[in-house]
Amino acid sequence: MSAQPEQLPPEIADHPLILIASDLSAMAWEQMLAWRGRLGSRLDASVVDTKTSPNDLVTLADAEIESLVRGYLAAVRPDDLMVGEEGAPAIDPVEFFPLEFLRGLNCFDAAAGWLRDPAAGSADRGGASSRFEWHVDPIDGTVNYVRNIEHYAFSVGVCEAGAASVGEGPWCIGLVASPGLNVTWSAVAGLGAYRISGRMAARTADDSRPTSEIPARRLRGTPSGLSGRLLATGFAYTGDNRDPQLAKLNSLMTGYDDIRRCGSAAIDLCMIAEGKVNSYAERGLGIYDYAGGALIAEESGAQVRRGGAGGPTAAATDSAEVERLIATI
Repeated sequence: MSAQPEQLPPEIADHPLILIASDLSAMAWEQMLAWRGRLGSRLDASVVDTKTSPNDLVTLADAEIESLVRGYLAAVRPDDLMVGEEGAPAIDPVEFFPLEFLRGLNCFDAAAGWLRDPAAGSADRGGASSRFEWHVDPIDGTVNYVRNIEHYAFSVGVCEAGAASVGEGPWCIGLVASPGLNVTWSAVAGLGAYRISGRMAARTADDSRPTSEIPARRLRGTPSGLSGRLLATGFAYTGDNRDPQLAKLNSLMTGYDDIRRCGSAAIDLCMIAEGKVNSYAERGLGIYDYAGGALIAEESGAQVRRGGAGGPTAAATDSAEVERLIATI
């Protein structure tokens, strides 16, 4: 008898923060594909700008996606805080997208013609009446995106607001969506991490499909007995910061057979959840870089230390190795 295929649990698929994050990823997915076609082989200043170095790129797509996310959250979660990488102004998704696309969003009320909070009027749906921080990276792995290397993704992580500093509240959900890899990873604190092929299925208010019809695979990290050990990491764009990192690389690799550097911290952390790499360590990230992937790795069973803005971030199967990686990097 064949094994029963895994499905995304209803408590994740119907979680109000996941419903919102799924909509955000749908908008990002749509625009990443649209802009990818417009970019073609062009790397000129009309579509691409630089930040700290000639290879630290930001595109019009980054800014547009962040603007759409900001506009969406302003409508659906106006009291929440959004922390983004680009600082782009809000764009109203209802005015930007055609009705056909909007009808596929979980939180679009077609009769009223606006976006609504899926938890409005309900006190027991995942605690979404609280105030949250939305840490968003519109395109994590922009260099890959511009050069048509598939390792790029939209990433969002949500934590409770109210801590002394941003990003310090308990983390609630994480979602990473990669059009290049045709994969979405998601996690809810305490409910596990899952991998979905393609985009996370949109569900509108009048959609009668049971949530159990969303195929997904539960992620549990590196399987026991797997030969070899891989460490994922990343390097700074500028030599002043990169040289010290390279000097520590030999020590960092103690106990590992090789490294992987895919160019997206969010995807690196999801690879830990999938068991494709054993550990991850990097210094100099923004909170938005690891916000989605860190919870996904954590919910797969990994131990994670978040570095805040610019500090060392690491993930591994045991806390002792996490501490060693943090101390070394």
